[in-house]
Amino acid sequence: LITMSGSGGGSGYDPGGPKDCQLLSIKTQLASPKSAVIAKLKVGDILEVELTPPAGPVQIITSDGEVAGAVLPPDIAKLIECISDDHEYQAKVLEIKGGNCQVLITHI
Repeated sequence: LITMSGSGGGSGYDPGGPKDCQLLSIKTQLASPKSAVIAKLKVGDILEVELTPPAGPVQIITSDGEVAGAVLPPDIAKLIECISDDHEYQAKVLEIKGGNCQVLITHI
């Protein structure tokens, strides 16, 4: 007789599952920031996170539809995987220094 203890059998915790996507939070600098767009942003602004098909780059878009820049965090593969699985993210502007912009990407 085999007993399953702790793992819950077939419906147990899936380390790559939707819950991980919902908890994903990435603090990163914009890569290739567009200075003309960054100049219009304020700390606290909420921007869209969009995956450019088929697998990147992940772009940060303003509410006016302008590309502020791209993101290339170390966990970019996980972010792309989650976006591809229909999870939506937003990027909150944390800091603007000159033409550089730091954002916090979180699940919506």
